[in-house]
Amino acid sequence: MDAKYKRYDRHGVSAADVHQLLTYSSGYAPADAPMAVIVHPQPGSHAQRTLQVRGPKGPLGTLHVLGVDTRTTPEQATAWIGSVLR
Repeated sequence: MDAKYKRYDRHGVSAADVHQLLTYSSGYAPADAPMAVIVHPQPGSHAQRTLQVRGPKGPLGTLHVLGVDTRTTPEQATAWIGSVLR
C-alpha cells in the first residue's frame, strides 16, 4: 500500500506510480496474485478503481486505486478501505 498526496480524481495514475507499485507487489505480494494499493485524498466521497496490468507474458499485477473522502474520520476511512479490499 502506498499513500499518495496527488489528486487522482483529477489526473490519471502515472506510469511511474504504476511501475513503483508493480515493483512493490512483485517483492511483497504472493507470486500467484500480485496486488498493490494506492490511497489518495478524494474530497467529498470515496472512490475506487482497479487497474489490471498485463505484460507480453501475461498478468503483471492488480493495482487498486482508492480515493478516501477527506471529510470522514480516520476510523470511517479505515473501515471503508478494509471493506473494499476484502
